[in-house]
Amino acid sequence: MLLFAPFLHALGAGDDVPDPFAHPPGLERDIRFWIRVYTEVTTEEGLLHDDRNLGLVYEVLRFDPAASPAQRERRVLEAKARYSALLTRFAAGATEDLTPHERRILHAFGGEATAGDFREAVGRIRFQLGQADRFHEGLIRSAVWEKQIARTLAQHGVPAEIAALPHVESSFNWAAYSKVGAAGLWQFMPSTARRFMRVDGLVDERLDPYSATEAAANLMLYNYRLVGTWPLAVTAYNHGPGGLRRAQDELGTSDIAVIVKRYQGATFGFASRNFYVSFLAALEVDRNAEKYFGPITHLPDADSLPVELPDYFPIDALASAFKIDMGALRVLNPALRPPIWNRSKLVPRGYRLRVPGTPAAADIALAWTRIPAGQHYLAQRNDGSHRLRRGETLEGLAAAAGVSVPRLMAANGWKGTHTPVRGERVRLPMPASRADGAGGAAEPGDEGPRVLAAESLGSPEPPAEESPVPRSATVVQPPKEPVSERQTGNGDALLPVASPTGNSDATNYGVAADDTVTVQAAETLGHLADWSRIDVRRLQALNRLHPNSGVTQGRKIKLDLSRVSAAQFVASRRDYHRKLQDSYFAAHRIAGTETYAVKRGDSLWTIVQQHADMPIWLVAQYNPDVNLNDMRPGTAITLPQVVGINRE
Repeated sequence: MLLFAPFLHALGAGDDVPDPFAHPPGLERDIRFWIRVYTEVTTEEGLLHDDRNLGLVYEVLRFDPAASPAQRERRVLEAKARYSALLTRFAAGATEDLTPHERRILHAFGGEATAGDFREAVGRIRFQLGQADRFHEGLIRSAVWEKQIARTLAQHGVPAEIAALPHVESSFNWAAYSKVGAAGLWQFMPSTARRFMRVDGLVDERLDPYSATEAAANLMLYNYRLVGTWPLAVTAYNHGPGGLRRAQDELGTSDIAVIVKRYQGATFGFASRNFYVSFLAALEVDRNAEKYFGPITHLPDADSLPVELPDYFPIDALASAFKIDMGALRVLNPALRPPIWNRSKLVPRGYRLRVPGTPAAADIALAWTRIPAGQHYLAQRNDGSHRLRRGETLEGLAAAAGVSVPRLMAANGWKGTHTPVRGERVRLPMPASRADGAGGAAEPGDEGPRVLAAESLGSPEPPAEESPVPRSATVVQPPKEPVSERQTGNGDALLPVASPTGNSDATNYGVAADDTVTVQAAETLGHLADWSRIDVRRLQALNRLHPNSGVTQGRKIKLDLSRVSAAQFVASRRDYHRKLQDSYFAAHRIAGTETYAVKRGDSLWTIVQQHADMPIWLVAQYNPDVNLNDMRPGTAITLPQVVGINRE
């Protein structure tokens, strides 16, 4: 995928434009290590190495292709034990009767190494499985989405080099899942993904390369705004922006090389320390693919078009209307989950169905007329029955199910005089369709699907057992084995270092050394008292607050931690905010950002009131360095662009 240099040139970039991803000299050795992992060592081999000094590789282990995971793990453990014994001998002063290989290792430590250095090195022996064959496969697959990724990153103002990140994350396998729950081309964790796209039992847009790329661009911009440099923004993709901000504060620098080598955060482990250098290595290999692998036969880009659905539809009705083989439709729409394909659920309203080729608007309008009005549903297919709960009415139940009250009564064999009671089982019929009189039959061209893109975009390939996509659309098949993060029993990664964060909330919820906290958005004095397990009057007295006074965001409050530890307080506090945010992102997603210039008379409250469904805590997350309680006219703040998600 040699798109980066030409792409930057096309944007008018010249030699005077600084490289946002310059190689710090102190990290060059580590970059070379990962280039070796990506180009020289396959998944049938691995490097036993020092996890701090990546230039120190003890041995290349080669596995029998028929070896089981347990046999491989045993081989790694045996090799670790062998080199642990050798380092222990060095610590004891052994320098005689060494083999040439052992002497090479001794010399690698340098003449100034002490017994303590050797003993510490015992705990740093690590195994890294090679990735050369997977990287080569990723280079072949990457061309299918090359143009789309470049276009999306450019539209969002994200450096073109970020397009190499899926090499690290998934080897460009859109079907990839990790053992920790990350999925898709960009390996989003569910909690982070829900900020930017739909992820639920019916639609998981992490598996759609187009939606996931949009989300990755938005996440990268969010990281960049919080940490200030692109190297740190890339690292935050793995470690989270909050952790990187703490590293900046603790070390007093934004130098990626200093942070990588010196930061000792509790969760800043091998994967986080090596995420940026592995990205730079992937970028180098991608830019010079033929140097490392010889001629690359790229899969050609393909044509497909998204069409937004105004109603709920059975998937087979859509396949028939657009004359698309079901297997091809499934490959073009990997975000749709099993309940859609087994027909137990309908394709949701608002979903952007991707169809092959670049059909004209007239062709799409014609396809629309092929769907009978009786297959245009006004609500999602229900699960069959429902047990009536306290406070529920037939009218409310019918509305939620998308049917009329008479139809609900008829489905249960009830007469007009029947009054259901709490606990009674209610049979739910299919929701109303446009043929049921709730709006009438759809006329040709009336409320038909809206074409979202006039330009052709790439599309993935179906599994081998499915029928080929019509219209000669070229697609790419995912690897037979999903990419995952298997590990040896002692935690060594057998696959890439990617282990993306599930936490994009950079808010500091910690307790200071003097037992004070800074009040965050959506917190009250009552919350702080509850998490401390004390009466609110105790907090008011401790902080000399009037009984009727509240607390504002940004104020420092002294805590009484006599009944809970600081860790328990923080855990309760984080849990509150996590649930608050999970609830919000169950119905909303962030589609982008805008810059807002504060006007005279503005307050944070009046600003969020002008933007429907935007909570104050979300604005605070995007502006951590702005005093939102003291904004002056002309102050620029970042506002996320929020859109609703149809979760039915």
